[in-house]
Amino acid sequence: MKNFALRISLFTATCGLTGLAVSAPQSGVASFINESQTYQGHYVVKNQSIWVDIDGLVYRGNYAANSQEVNAASGGPPAGSWGRAFLFASSAKVLQCQLDSGFPKVSGRCQSADGRTFDLKPGAAGLASRAPSAKVKTPPS
Repeated sequence: MKNFALRISLFTATCGLTGLAVSAPQSGVASFINESQTYQGHYVVKNQSIWVDIDGLVYRGNYAANSQEVNAASGGPPAGSWGRAFLFASSAKVLQCQLDSGFPKVSGRCQSADGRTFDLKPGAAGLASRAPSAKVKTPPS
């Protein structure tokens, strides 16, 4: 039995299987969903950037995970359990997001300066291109 275990470990070492891990996507699509429309945004893990085109206004910004020291009583803007994001448009409008989970399985809630709220969810598979954002109407419930 020791000989068999030795052969398995030699096989995995020679084939490079010892450190094999499936890595998460480094960029992708995030859906910003309000009551009647879905806006496809994009994120890049390497520089923690995120952007979305909402009604012709492009919001760009960065996201960050909460540090261990984040405290609800800190007096700063509210943060989701995972982190937050601030996206800015050229018209000085802001989209603030509280993130309950990170990328690529992002979830959270965003609010624009005019009070519109958006649920933030992972985007549809296969849409991770750099094509312009698409507006998709969702059927009424």
